[in-house]
Amino acid sequence: MLTRKELLKSLILAGAASAAPFSLAQTGGQRTETLTVDDLKSFEKVAGIHFTDDERKQILRAVQNNLGGFEEVRKLDIDYMTEPRTVFTPIGGGSEDRPRVEIRPGSVGNLDLKKMSNEDIAFLSIPQLGSLIRSKQLSPVRLTDIYLSRLRQYGEKLLCVVTLCEDRARKSAEQAEKEINEGQYKGPLHGIPYGIKDLFAVKGYPTTWGANTFENQNFDYDATVVQKLDAAGAILLAKLSMGALALGDVWFRGQTKNPFNPAQGSSGSSAGSAASTAAGLVAFAIGTETLGSVVSPSTRCRITGLRPTYGRVSRHGGMALSYTMDKVGALCRQAEDCAIVMGTICGADPFDQSAVGRSYVWPAKIDPKKLKVGFSVGQSADLKDLSQIDKDPALTALKKLGVELRPVRFTPVPDGVLNILNIESSSAFDAFTLGEQIRQLTNSPWPQTFRAARYVPAPEYIQMQRARTLMMERFESEMGDLDAVISPGTSGPLLLITNLTGTPQIAIPWGADANNNSISRVLTGRNYQEPKLCAIAKLVQDCANYHHLRPDLSKL
Repeated sequence: MLTRKELLKSLILAGAASAAPFSLAQTGGQRTETLTVDDLKSFEKVAGIHFTDDERKQILRAVQNNLGGFEEVRKLDIDYMTEPRTVFTPIGGGSEDRPRVEIRPGSVGNLDLKKMSNEDIAFLSIPQLGSLIRSKQLSPVRLTDIYLSRLRQYGEKLLCVVTLCEDRARKSAEQAEKEINEGQYKGPLHGIPYGIKDLFAVKGYPTTWGANTFENQNFDYDATVVQKLDAAGAILLAKLSMGALALGDVWFRGQTKNPFNPAQGSSGSSAGSAASTAAGLVAFAIGTETLGSVVSPSTRCRITGLRPTYGRVSRHGGMALSYTMDKVGALCRQAEDCAIVMGTICGADPFDQSAVGRSYVWPAKIDPKKLKVGFSVGQSADLKDLSQIDKDPALTALKKLGVELRPVRFTPVPDGVLNILNIESSSAFDAFTLGEQIRQLTNSPWPQTFRAARYVPAPEYIQMQRARTLMMERFESEMGDLDAVISPGTSGPLLLITNLTGTPQIAIPWGADANNNSISRVLTGRNYQEPKLCAIAKLVQDCANYHHLRPDLSKL
């Protein structure tokens, strides 16, 4: 019986047994290109390593054998939705045995529907709409008609709608109205219309991923997030635009516009989700973020966007970009809306090995005087300097509420770690990258990224993930006992850090600057504590009321 060390040694020696190049790999007769020592020397320049000629000769046969193995794996019918058996888990990850999920919208006071125009109704919050629907003052059918009308009127002008799901929406609205009239009220999203990023599968409708090469793509099932919203009685109105293959705000029909400043794009890649929510074309929208795709368009379009802890929401049925960084989020008009939507769609899923079941209770009970909130400062800032508190209205508002405020400094992401995204996206689109279809893709730099990632050695990818572990531990140490950190917009290192650590963030609108460029405040929370994060965001939001502003759509 060989020991593990002896077995490994024998395998290595067997692979390197011959120094002579050969062209027929061990692949059942599959011919591959012949490699030479000079080929290995050239690749070493790309990989940033160096071996001697003797060392190259010793490994040449093993490297040649690898080519045959690559070809054999490519022959396998690996479904696009098949993920590697490695699961990324944020610090504190894993499911609870019996997670408690409870959502109770706050009081909205008396609402006089007779004094509201259809536009007024379209911009109501989820708790307000839910109150009117539950009391049967507002029917889901009427509300659906209001939003469908606005989608037809403004969707093309904003270039935010890919596919209008009108038949599905009307059937869902009629069903919701019937259930509510019969006393079968399901909860705060029952009868509430929404839109979804065209990254998710919806049976009977195309799922284009924003790319011209996938315009006619269809899946015969609904994504898990769609199934959960269906079960809650929400009404899907439209599949909304996204940057081609989840990058930017340009898709195969053009650039999605920012309703508050139509001269600008809406940012991306959850471009249509942000624009349609800001314009009052839907009550809320579902988007995704891998590296800013919820927070950035929420900032640009002056809405409230929640990117949850990685694994909070199932990704099943959604386009994969990064197996360890993709997150499903909510784009809404206020923090409480985000909290309600997130509580509805979160939870474990047998079809997504990364999705976990954790407790989620809204409203979160918080005492401002017991909160500890950090404010992010630069690398050279004096951590004893508190002058920023009186210069920033958001910090001033928190101070008045009795929140303990502290400056905090975060170590930037190490160079190279972000390549994890490029490598995993290259894997997800491997067949696409090696085929002919990629050459027809327009409005996207992804082809170059996918191709370049194939030149990264596998050990370097593992090293990046190990460096990521160290980064996660350091970030938790720097967060200390803080409940949250507030920072201006998407500036600073936190956006990159938290997308790699899987930590939640929520962006809230904070008006505009003198050039009409949107401003936001972004709050970073602790893993799996989205209710508390939303509650803190609501404290800040209610002090300024920027979330109540509407865009002037006459400029479109």
